[in-house]
Amino acid sequence: MQRRYWLGALVALVLFVALFYGFFADMQLIASFLQKSCAFLPGDTVDADAFAAQWDAWLGNRDSVLAALQHLFFWSLALLWLTIFYLRWNYSLMLRALLDPPDGRQFVLSVSAEGLLMEEAGRTRLFYFWPAVSRVILDAEFLLFYVNRNVAWFIPLDRFADSSAAENFFQQALQFKEHSQ
Repeated sequence: MQRRYWLGALVALVLFVALFYGFFADMQLIASFLQKSCAFLPGDTVDADAFAAQWDAWLGNRDSVLAALQHLFFWSLALLWLTIFYLRWNYSLMLRALLDPPDGRQFVLSVSAEGLLMEEAGRTRLFYFWPAVSRVILDAEFLLFYVNRNVAWFIPLDRFADSSAAENFFQQALQFKEHSQ
């Protein structure tokens, strides 16, 4: 997945560069036209020959400038769509990484009088003393152990034999937490 991610990011970067190049090339065309051909402003005194020359330049280049303005609109749309696509792609990769099934890995969450123990068989062992567990919540679908304001270890209720077993586990965890304070 790493190689695919970097390849996708590289493709998005190349497309961004191409779109920005086209966008700024059209912007430069418009800016140079306005700088060279539209030197007169209302209120300035301009002799009739200079005005006629500038007007002729304006009429001669107006089609290319209008085309460049239309291109700017399409460049902007393309950049917007590419940005949306890239952000959605990145978001889906992050979600897939977060919600990726554990591929047969086994997690065990156990409580004792000392605290909360979370183990991943053969990989990780984390122990939280009860004062480090900020709250324990029994939800409609999960039993949650918050170890931080934004981090919770959870047990899906369907992993218990029945709802009374989940309730007993929850009550035991609450008793351990209350007695530790």
